[in-house]
Amino acid sequence: MAFKNSEKEECNIEDFNIEGIALEEGELLTFSDNSDNSYSWRWYFGDGSDISYKSKVVHVFKKHGIYKVKLLINNSCVIEKNIKILPKNIVVEKKLDIDFFVPSKVYLGQKIKFSDKTENGTTWEWRFGETDVIDSKVKNPSYVYKTTGVKTVSIVVNGNKKNVKFKDVVVVMPEVKKTVRKVKTNTKVENVPEVIVEILETPEVEVIKAINEVELTELIYIISDGKLSYESFKNNFCADKLPLIQVNDASKYITLREFYDSVVDKKIKIKEVKINKEKNKCIVLILVYYKLKTFF
Repeated sequence: MAFKNSEKEECNIEDFNIEGIALEEGELLTFSDNSDNSYSWRWYFGDGSDISYKSKVVHVFKKHGIYKVKLLINNSCVIEKNIKILPKNIVVEKKLDIDFFVPSKVYLGQKIKFSDKTENGTTWEWRFGETDVIDSKVKNPSYVYKTTGVKTVSIVVNGNKKNVKFKDVVVVMPEVKKTVRKVKTNTKVENVPEVIVEILETPEVEVIKAINEVELTELIYIISDGKLSYESFKNNFCADKLPLIQVNDASKYITLREFYDSVVDKKIKIKEVKINKEKNKCIVLILVYYKLKTFF
């Protein structure tokens, strides 16, 4: 509803303009008057805010409801309009069911293809377990491993750290052909040919977990959201030698289980995570610096 009023001179202005994404609480709205022969303006927004004195102003209604917005032009022409401000439409993003393929065993130097089958996935952040950086941002990437061992592959879908999943891949040396030559003995056996047998051997690889600091930070956040069990968390470390944890430079170390219980379902803010390994193998010590989030 809008109307005009003139006490001193004829008012030819019919309306004023409103622009914005939505007429909702908390949204930035732009109010403007583009009429000719206007030289002064007073905007009254009906919510107790200060008067604005420009032809074009921005305003935010902090609460939903109906507000009578009034514009006084040239100290004589009044335009009023009832504006209905709706409650903020909060969109809750649904946690995705991450579904991606990682081979369980690959060879060093071999080009490996990974693929994501997550429904409604639009962006991807792949880490293949050899560096702390994002290795690829395409849906179905390829990668060549440069070191052997157990690599923890992670993927974050749609840029949300809650949409993350981890899988392990074992990187081994390529198979080597070993030739076994069977020769004749002194025993007289007629027409026995020489036999050559080729045996494929795969050099043994020491299975060592290779989770990095970035992946561990993401895991801790998932634990704090109550989305990861202790058993799943524990599987990221050497089973026979679980690491100790030092929190915020405390003088006493705690076990992995004690650390898990201290952060599960807690809202935390991680400042830094450091990993110490034993001769570049099993993780033996984790240094975590974090604080609890509060409302004050």
